[in-house]
Amino acid sequence: MASQDYLIAIALIEQNDVRAMPLGGKEIKEKLEEKDNLNKLGEEVILNLLLRVFQRSDEGPLKRVSEDKGLLLVHMHPKRMQKELPFIKSEWIRDGDTNQFLKYLGNLSKEIWTASFVKYKGVELISIAKNEDI
Repeated sequence: MASQDYLIAIALIEQNDVRAMPLGGKEIKEKLEEKDNLNKLGEEVILNLLLRVFQRSDEGPLKRVSEDKGLLLVHMHPKRMQKELPFIKSEWIRDGDTNQFLKYLGNLSKEIWTASFVKYKGVELISIAKNEDI
């Protein structure tokens, strides 16, 4: 059964000493419970975002704000994405409180993963928050 939810890649970065949060996403059309589906779609969304972030490097040096939580993958309903994500994004850009941002994001989303690259394995997704109530 297809879902109308989205997978959203979020990068928490600084560029030229200014916080930025580029986003990228895609509608979920397969069941995420099947790990291959999550990995395939997650890698696609992350790759698209990282290519855009890489292109931004022409405008100045980039730095991850958090070594372990600087690249996130989020499962979210589109209404929450459109209505509430812009607010918590602007709050994080204003104050830089990553822990508070993750707390709010956990309340809005169905699941959050950190994304990293592991040599000889590829992209690794580790769940950091799962909200069963949504």
